[in-house]
Amino acid sequence: MIKFFRKVRQRLLIESKFSKYLLYAIGEIVLVVIGILIALQINNFNNSRQETKIERSYLLSLQTEYENNLEKINSSLQANKERVNAVEDMLTLFDANVLDTISDKAISDILYSVFSGDATYQPSKGVSTDIISSGNLNVIKNKKLRQRLASFESKLDFLKLMRNSITDLKSKLKNQLNKNGSIRKLLIDRGREFENNSISDSMNNRQIFSLIEFENNLLDYYLTISAANGPRVFGGIKEHIEQILVEIDVEINK
Repeated sequence: MIKFFRKVRQRLLIESKFSKYLLYAIGEIVLVVIGILIALQINNFNNSRQETKIERSYLLSLQTEYENNLEKINSSLQANKERVNAVEDMLTLFDANVLDTISDKAISDILYSVFSGDATYQPSKGVSTDIISSGNLNVIKNKKLRQRLASFESKLDFLKLMRNSITDLKSKLKNQLNKNGSIRKLLIDRGREFENNSISDSMNNRQIFSLIEFENNLLDYYLTISAANGPRVFGGIKEHIEQILVEIDVEINK
């Protein structure tokens, strides 16, 4: 093809047909430009198709990650709700009329429910972190989804602060129980057997419910863990995850 155009150009020059040669040259340039534009169009199409393929792969991975995160936050909400209920039961024991009606074992069961751990939340962030740190967040075309993925980490900041507060309050309660109650009695009532006798065998944990300081610290703890299920902590995190999943679902099903 190149040889053909070269021969035509040479023949026109030999025949001194300059005007025709000029038109021919312009036409040749136009053809080259069109060829370049077509090549660019094909390249852009291929790049767009490749980006769409990468985006879909990211979306599917993100969907799995955030569905897992939703299960985790629902478990945290449920665990925290059970802890709130246990503290509410314990608060009733500061009423002497209630305390006198229940057994030592029931008291130990309530204490165990309150002190046996905390509702925690550790989300999976591997896919999100990889997308953001690699600079590929813009591959995702949905602007709202990009914003929500980028701001997810900040949603966890208040959770960290509240977790520290809960840990401090719980430590105060444990210290008061250690000082004024009997861990051994709690364990025995829960079925633990000890080989030897102890000076605390004659004790029970009823006396701690006559302490104003213990009640005050328990109320602080109760208000804090109750707030954890609200919109600033577990509730807000759950809503954010659900919004992310809605946007992902919209993009996948386009």
